[in-house]
Amino acid sequence: MVETMIIRKTIFKELLLNFAIVISFLSFVLFMEKFVRLSRVVMGKGAAFTDVLKLFLYLQPSFMLLSIPVAILIAVFLTYGRMSTDNETIVLKSSGMSLWAISRPAIVISIAGFVILFLISIYVLPKSILSFKRTVYETIAKKASIAIEEESFITVFKGMVVYIKEMSSGNRFRGIFVYREGDTKEPLVIVAEEGAIRANPAEGIINLSMRNGIIHTFSENSSSEAEFDEYDFVLTAEIEPHRELKLNERGIIDLWKGRNRTVYWAVELNRRLALPFACLIFGLLGPALSTRIGKTGRLGAFSFSLSVLIQ
Repeated sequence: MVETMIIRKTIFKELLLNFAIVISFLSFVLFMEKFVRLSRVVMGKGAAFTDVLKLFLYLQPSFMLLSIPVAILIAVFLTYGRMSTDNETIVLKSSGMSLWAISRPAIVISIAGFVILFLISIYVLPKSILSFKRTVYETIAKKASIAIEEESFITVFKGMVVYIKEMSSGNRFRGIFVYREGDTKEPLVIVAEEGAIRANPAEGIINLSMRNGIIHTFSENSSSEAEFDEYDFVLTAEIEPHRELKLNERGIIDLWKGRNRTVYWAVELNRRLALPFACLIFGLLGPALSTRIGKTGRLGAFSFSLSVLIQ
């Protein structure tokens, strides 16, 4: 009995080590793919290290939804594949241990992965995505405020040129000039006495709030102008503002209620529920499959696990 516990503990430690290595690598790869797309935001002026750290933490739940099942599968194949290659599985079976007893460490880690992933899928994922977007827009607003300098043309925002004559305390501006190009809308020029940049992370909007100014619009055959006392101008960032919650931002209850709206709602609901159960399936079937491919070594186990994931 004591020897069996020691053997299980040894297998469990190797499983945890392989799992930690694989999930760390996958998280890094997935984060870098996102980071490249957001580099123009987080690497510009105004992006502190804490902002980058927040983005990394908020992205982890969405990464874990994919990386935990994959890491469990690869870790199980690597561990039990090595045991089969070194004939440890045969020795343990000859000593009286059943395949069920040998597989128990994999089952334990798969159950733990199922519980963690189920909580992430049901509760954590929607909140983390919303927090991620909120942090992105706050970073964009901070970057814009810091990048703005007196008597210089600012091109931080897509399709726009902003000129500030004077900056006062509290990030307030005086002598504002804004020009918007006319690719999708009519060309627009705004001149205002004063204003400030304000972010609305809840709606994903960055506003340039201006006071006492004139709006000039131009078309092919005419032009017009209008005076205003207060005017909020939406600045276009690299990331489109979100008006309505996307499917991956919704809770499981909302997805269940809306599963009959379109096929996309049902697909997202099934994805959220299916991925946690993938941990159980990989943990239950992995050890038995590893004995079949064990003679191919670690490389064979790794290649087989990738082929399972691709299929």
